[in-house]
Amino acid sequence: MDDRLVYRLDALAAIFMGAVLLVWATLLTTLSGWPLSPAFLLGVGLFLVPWAGFNAWVSVQPAVPLSAARVHLAVDASWVLGSGALLVAYAPRMSGVGVALVVAQAVAVLGVFALKLVGAARLRPARG
Repeated sequence: MDDRLVYRLDALAAIFMGAVLLVWATLLTTLSGWPLSPAFLLGVGLFLVPWAGFNAWVSVQPAVPLSAARVHLAVDASWVLGSGALLVAYAPRMSGVGVALVVAQAVAVLGVFALKLVGAARLRPARG
């Protein structure tokens, strides 16, 4: 399998989710019962647009740069841990839809993290 494929798919997912959050942050905040301001989701959307670009750049390199893979693993792990922290802090006040959305995207990012981790393991410089 081409390790760059996961970065292509992540780029598509990030630009789609970023656009959705930029356009519908207020609606999604209301629908999910999210107790934070819509500005939080707007900020996440603003982050995802350049993140999509970074993913796209990595996906067209001849090989995934090890330094880029490390950045991706750190950001994806932070995303999953942050999602868990948000659920612990706010799930009791969120709607079922909101909890499901946060859980679904956290599980999706965890899957992407696992695929990137497998690819990154192949990038490690040989020790000898």
